Amino acid sequence: MKKWQKIITKLALMAFLMLSAFSVATAQNKKYNPFYYPELSKYADPKQMDFSTEYKQWLTPDASQTYKDITNDILRKGYDFERTLFNSEQFIYEDMDGRVCYYKQSSFNGILGDNYARIEIYINPQVERTDTLTFKVTGKSKVKKNICDFTGEIRVEHIYNIWERADDPDCPDYYLMVCNYIFKEDETQYGTGFFNGTYGVYCHIDEDNKKVCLDIDLGGGDGYNQRNYVGTWQSYKTNATKRCIWGEYRLPYTFDFDIGDGEMRINPKYNSPEWEQWQSEFFNPEEKISWWEDSLKGGKQ
Repeated sequence: MKKWQKIITKLALMAFLMLSAFSVATAQNKKYNPFYYPELSKYADPKQMDFSTEYKQWLTPDASQTYKDITNDILRKGYDFERTLFNSEQFIYEDMDGRVCYYKQSSFNGILGDNYARIEIYINPQVERTDTLTFKVTGKSKVKKNICDFTGEIRVEHIYNIWERADDPDCPDYYLMVCNYIFKEDETQYGTGFFNGTYGVYCHIDEDNKKVCLDIDLGGGDGYNQRNYVGTWQSYKTNATKRCIWGEYRLPYTFDFDIGDGEMRINPKYNSPEWEQWQSEFFNPEEKISWWEDSLKGGKQ
């Protein structure tokens, strides 16, 4: 009898451990919204510096979603990639002169460091495809009045078809491209370093022209985000590392910096002349200055 009691006790212990492990795995796999501060604050540590791994996990479909990895299909069929997937050109629906539907040179907006300093990233329109899934880019970074040149690479890891509605197999809700990147600033300039992390972009497939294109139909709604780069910047000289995230409009993993609900709203405690300028530019796009055309050089403080 004692023998059977021991066996039962061991089986109960094994079952408990298995259930505990399952609970932990479920908690780790839970997808929280990294763009929404109240939810983000429950699952992530605001003191953490690098969220590139978490962002890649958030972008990557899991077993709860219906999806297909089409990366190899794209390569096998010889598809091209639209350059706006990798540069900072902005699609304009209509400008002050009434012209519609064109791209113009622009820059991304982002945060640098624990004090959420504003950083702007400009990526040149010209993009070079160096192999099947790697793209060489050049551009400039700007913090306050300091502008630095950089060269870098963006490498595509996966392109997914994702269905939110499993009962509609002929119409994927969206396509998502997951990449990694490394941008190296000019070491001869003061205060420079390098950026690296995870890049996510929504796209669509132009089957007639065999091309992967930037999805421009997602803009304008509440919570809009697109072309987000999540990672770090590290100084060449001191090896100091800072959180660095940029993209179009809403940014993930910024915690109490963005306290807006339907739209981006900066917490007053992080306000600065640079963020005041961003707000002015957002409501008056014609005020945005093409700073990347200037010759001013410098570095991040």
